[in-house]
Amino acid sequence: MAEIRFDAEKAERMIAQVLRDEGGLLPAKANALAASICRRLSAAMPPPPAHHYRIISNSPPYASDFAVAIANVLADAEGSTLAPEDLWRLVYERGRDLSATADLSTVSG
Repeated sequence: MAEIRFDAEKAERMIAQVLRDEGGLLPAKANALAASICRRLSAAMPPPPAHHYRIISNSPPYASDFAVAIANVLADAEGSTLAPEDLWRLVYERGRDLSATADLSTVSG
């Protein structure tokens, strides 16, 4: 069977448009129904393979040892304009993907 892939927001807009144009629904009702349809479609989709997950989160862990260490590094760097969020983005972008065969019990969080 063929697989159809759409951006979720784009799919919701397209469905709402069809419901308005061809179903004669008012915009509010069409939007609500389209959102419901998209939630159901998303719930029915299989989860992505494990190799699409990142080992680190995409936001810095505030109030943690990492945040304190970063604050100290930035305080020691004279003239630095790098914010903790920018540094975390650099860490995240350079993070490695979780391999499909990784043992999740060995990954510390």
